[in-house]
Amino acid sequence: MRQGHGWAIVIALGCSIIGTGLLPARVKGGEWTLPDTRLGIRTAPLLLLSRPDVQVDLRLEPGQVTDAQRTIDELTRRAAAVRGKSGAAVVAERRAIDEAQVDWLSKNLTGNQLIRLRQIELQWEGASAMLSRPTVAEYLKLTSEQRQTLVQMLSERNAQHSRGAASPKDLSVMNNRAQAVLSVSQKELWDNLLGTPCKFALSSVPPRSRDDATQQAGHSQPPR
Repeated sequence: MRQGHGWAIVIALGCSIIGTGLLPARVKGGEWTLPDTRLGIRTAPLLLLSRPDVQVDLRLEPGQVTDAQRTIDELTRRAAAVRGKSGAAVVAERRAIDEAQVDWLSKNLTGNQLIRLRQIELQWEGASAMLSRPTVAEYLKLTSEQRQTLVQMLSERNAQHSRGAASPKDLSVMNNRAQAVLSVSQKELWDNLLGTPCKFALSSVPPRSRDDATQQAGHSQPPR
């Protein structure tokens, strides 16, 4: 696979940290898949490749899928080894894990797949990307008033999600509300970032039903 120059732009928009993020759990009878309950939460792009719906959208080859799963397993084992620890060596290892993710994506996906993955990553996170990623907020030229309105909306959404009561439909409604805050020109810019909607195969998740693996998910990322 060739390394696409566009991936530098993708990284500039932001990628979640595996080192402090979701630690996948082994699933009996098959490979681990990023659960639907993570919808709306900033997620490492490599973890998105575990989902069959994303694999189909990106038109991944069987070899890419297999190697992606192997890399997810390897990097999350390394992340688990330093979880709860601190110190310079731990910080360095987490950074190395992130760099390994970027390296794998750059070397194993085509330029078009990298660009599309960036779009899917933003679609998966939804409207919260407008605030969680400084480069997106700057690109949209959000006003202070818009930021305050979005902060309030997302605070309500996060409280709902923490209770395990946010369904895919609820998240869709919130995304639509957030987009209504944007001007016409800002909405066009946002749509350009998202690209064609990815057809996520989401199941109906009962309230308070959460994947045990998500309990270790972190939300702190450095500014991108």
